[in-house]
Amino acid sequence: MAGNDSSQHGSQQQVEELIRRHRRSSRRATLVAVAAIFLALGVVAGVWLSRDAKPAKADDGEKSTELSSAFIEIARRVEPAVVNISTVTQPAQPLRPQNEFQMPRNSIDQFQFGPSEPARRGNGSGVIVDPQGYILTNHHVIVGADRIKVRLYDGTEIPGKVIGSDRETDLAVVKIEPSAPLNAARFGNSEKMRVGDWVLAIGSPFGFDQTVTAGIISAKERDSSEIYKKNGFQYFLQTDAAVNRGNSGGPLINLSGEVIGINTLIATSTGDYNGISFALPSSDAIAIYKQLVKQGRVIRGFLGALPERVTPQIAKIYGLSSARGAIISNVSETVEVDGSIVESPAAKAGLKQNDIIVEFRGDRIKDDADLVRRVASTPVGTTAPVKIYRDGREMTLSVVIGRRPGRDVTVKPAAVVASSANDPRKENLGISIGNLPSQSALQSSSKSVSQLSLEGDPEVTKGVVVVRVEPGSVADDAELRVNDIIEAINREPVNDKEDFKQVLNRLKPGDPIVLQVYREKLSPNPHIFISLNKP
Repeated sequence: MAGNDSSQHGSQQQVEELIRRHRRSSRRATLVAVAAIFLALGVVAGVWLSRDAKPAKADDGEKSTELSSAFIEIARRVEPAVVNISTVTQPAQPLRPQNEFQMPRNSIDQFQFGPSEPARRGNGSGVIVDPQGYILTNHHVIVGADRIKVRLYDGTEIPGKVIGSDRETDLAVVKIEPSAPLNAARFGNSEKMRVGDWVLAIGSPFGFDQTVTAGIISAKERDSSEIYKKNGFQYFLQTDAAVNRGNSGGPLINLSGEVIGINTLIATSTGDYNGISFALPSSDAIAIYKQLVKQGRVIRGFLGALPERVTPQIAKIYGLSSARGAIISNVSETVEVDGSIVESPAAKAGLKQNDIIVEFRGDRIKDDADLVRRVASTPVGTTAPVKIYRDGREMTLSVVIGRRPGRDVTVKPAAVVASSANDPRKENLGISIGNLPSQSALQSSSKSVSQLSLEGDPEVTKGVVVVRVEPGSVADDAELRVNDIIEAINREPVNDKEDFKQVLNRLKPGDPIVLQVYREKLSPNPHIFISLNKP
């Protein structure tokens, strides 16, 4: 029995070993089969994908060649329409002694009185708009010049004269008398340009004529107020095409060979190209050009009211859903136009201080600069619907746009009286304030109005005067100034210091504060808004 058991046990072990070998063999076969399948699939996929594969280097080369060919063609077509403009400004002639005898030039008097001041010379660019010799350039290229010389593409030099110039948009038109019709540039629609589109700049940087540089449109509608730090009439195209001194007045061109901008200025910390330059869009440039050729100047629309930006604080205080539109801080009752005193368009239409203009001629108003530009571009005499927000409700007024006066515009003066005789009260805004003197106090005062440092104005009899602004305070950050008269806080009139204190004390830290301020030195438009938050 023992032998049979041993024999049976040995046979069983042999069977189990055979089974294990079979299983190992099966697993290896399975793994080999799976690997073979994946290998076959990889080969098939590689063959399939290789059918549509394109050589990367060859494709890049083709695209580069196409772009290069486009640049070459654009330069060939547009360069003949780009000119160099050089200017000479003579120095003021020094006064000679009355007893000086007439002496020939280069005589001893030059040694006796010293060498004369050298003439100032300038250099810029321009683009031919009309074959008869009308050239568009920048105002700052030709301003103050006694002589202008235009050098054409073929090297011909012709004297030029200014037909018209517009300081506000920095554009000017120069006329030359060519012996034959010139090659004029073709203007395109700047509104169709997109950020990322290729552009070329052609001009005379540092006097090197017909210099071509390439770049892209980096941004659109770059607000002139961001650049000049004051309201203007322009939105600029921003580009990284290299523009330097001497490029001013030259064209910015799209890949269709059309002028879509006039290169005007650069943002720089060195005086030369730093990667950011600005061009006035062609849509604006052509409109200005036509007026300058026709009448030698630009006539702009005029509202007769001074707008300010609607800040988040103003929006909250006045019940607006968002900080959009322009709030009216001053309305001119009358203006002087061509020597005549006339009622301003805003006053005639019933526009009032504190009105918020939200639409002009059906277009939503973004801010005060947007309103100024839209009014300025509106033809004089146009009846413009103006949607305003007044005392919590919307209404529409009809304003007949007037002609914008020049620098000699006069508005009814408004001044203010104040005294620091009263003890000032320092508030937590970082200011010290004092009460305004009453009219009777002024009459009985031994000091004259002028000795009180601010002129009297019967229209300004209530409010508090700022007698000190703490450096670094919230009032200082908001640009509140000494001698400012605070007439209202959050639309509540202020009669004296106690009124101001009561309103201020009702506010919690972080609450918006809108001060209506009278600033005498801004006359004839002395009313402004100051926005801040209570600390």
